[in-house]
Amino acid sequence: MLVTAGLVMPREICEGTNPGQGPVSDVEEGREMDFNFTKEHEMFRAEVRKFVQRELPPLVPIMENNQFPHEIRKKMAEFGFYGILFPKEYGGQEGDYTMLVIAMEEIAKELPALAIHLQLSAVAGDEFRKYGTEKQKQEWLVPLIKGEHIVCFAFTEPDTGSDPGMLKTTAIPTNGKYVINGAKRFITHATMAKACLTFAKEPNGDISLFIVPLQNAGVSFGPIEDKLGLRGTILSDIYYDNVEIPEENLLGSHGGKFNELKDAMILGKMCLSAQCLGIMEACLEESVKYAENRFQRGRPISTFLSIRTHVAEMASKIEACRWLLYHNAWLSDNKMNNIREAAINKLFITQTAVEVVRSAVQIHGPYGICKQYKVERLFRDGKMYELLEGTSEVQRELIARRVIGRPSNLLG
Repeated sequence: MLVTAGLVMPREICEGTNPGQGPVSDVEEGREMDFNFTKEHEMFRAEVRKFVQRELPPLVPIMENNQFPHEIRKKMAEFGFYGILFPKEYGGQEGDYTMLVIAMEEIAKELPALAIHLQLSAVAGDEFRKYGTEKQKQEWLVPLIKGEHIVCFAFTEPDTGSDPGMLKTTAIPTNGKYVINGAKRFITHATMAKACLTFAKEPNGDISLFIVPLQNAGVSFGPIEDKLGLRGTILSDIYYDNVEIPEENLLGSHGGKFNELKDAMILGKMCLSAQCLGIMEACLEESVKYAENRFQRGRPISTFLSIRTHVAEMASKIEACRWLLYHNAWLSDNKMNNIREAAINKLFITQTAVEVVRSAVQIHGPYGICKQYKVERLFRDGKMYELLEGTSEVQRELIARRVIGRPSNLLG
């Protein structure tokens, strides 16, 4: 038997086998899954929690007004948030995916929209770390870790959804340069970023990834979207009209960028799932606090069976999501294939988050739809996650493809 995170589990399960069923998922046979947090992880969580409680509450009304509080970037950089995954030689922390998930979870308890900002930095930085030249890392990754600039990430187009075969943005080589034409849809932080990592199609049909400075001639933006939730994560379209960039702005090799895109989406799904866990935990805390202090018929509503049932179900769902999420982080930390697990996490955890925030509002009754209560904002934020990094419908197709077969072009 192996004790993991408070549970005693049969060793054959922990080692990646299930009697009579063969290997479990992509976990290598014989490798133990130990979900206990290290002392460093626990210390890191405690420090993140202090940062969140000290710095984030004043930012809530700013972001709810659909503005981004740029002053927090310096503080986040000094704490080391932007460098969690990256080597010390570039100013990073050389942490692991579990640390990143912890940061996402704790930040999202107070301000999910700011966790989205951190996620984007992690995804963009990871692309530079894996595929950038030394010059590109010095020019883009180092300032990103220092919080000096923002880099956004653009795949989605008006007609693509999650199908790469429909990509229309082009990159044509001309006299030592590339000329970029096309449109990218719903790009977070587009108007705030110094550059955009842009997927575009070369003349031979290959998809390549390019660093496009957004101050270049020919770049324009659509209106900033006035969204239901995650406000302050500035969202707009980007338009490229004969935008010239040097050949050296190709990130990685020519073509073959679908695998790189999948890596970015696995990381993105993990981050979103962590944020949903934080939202659910905040909803549970707010609901218990409200129920213990709201009196009806001479006693707190926390004594009512209907309220206790809601709380019990919320707690159970949160615990299931926590295990799914940290298992996925464990897979990434151990460099295992977890594209299926990432899709399962994204589907189950985001859907569960909507259920949990709905229960939180229900516990609050009519007060739950009033803006002075935190659950009203979390309700709006929670719904957004079913639509990001591929909708729930796309995740179902990705999972089914790995259960039934039947090839699909979807990458969401």
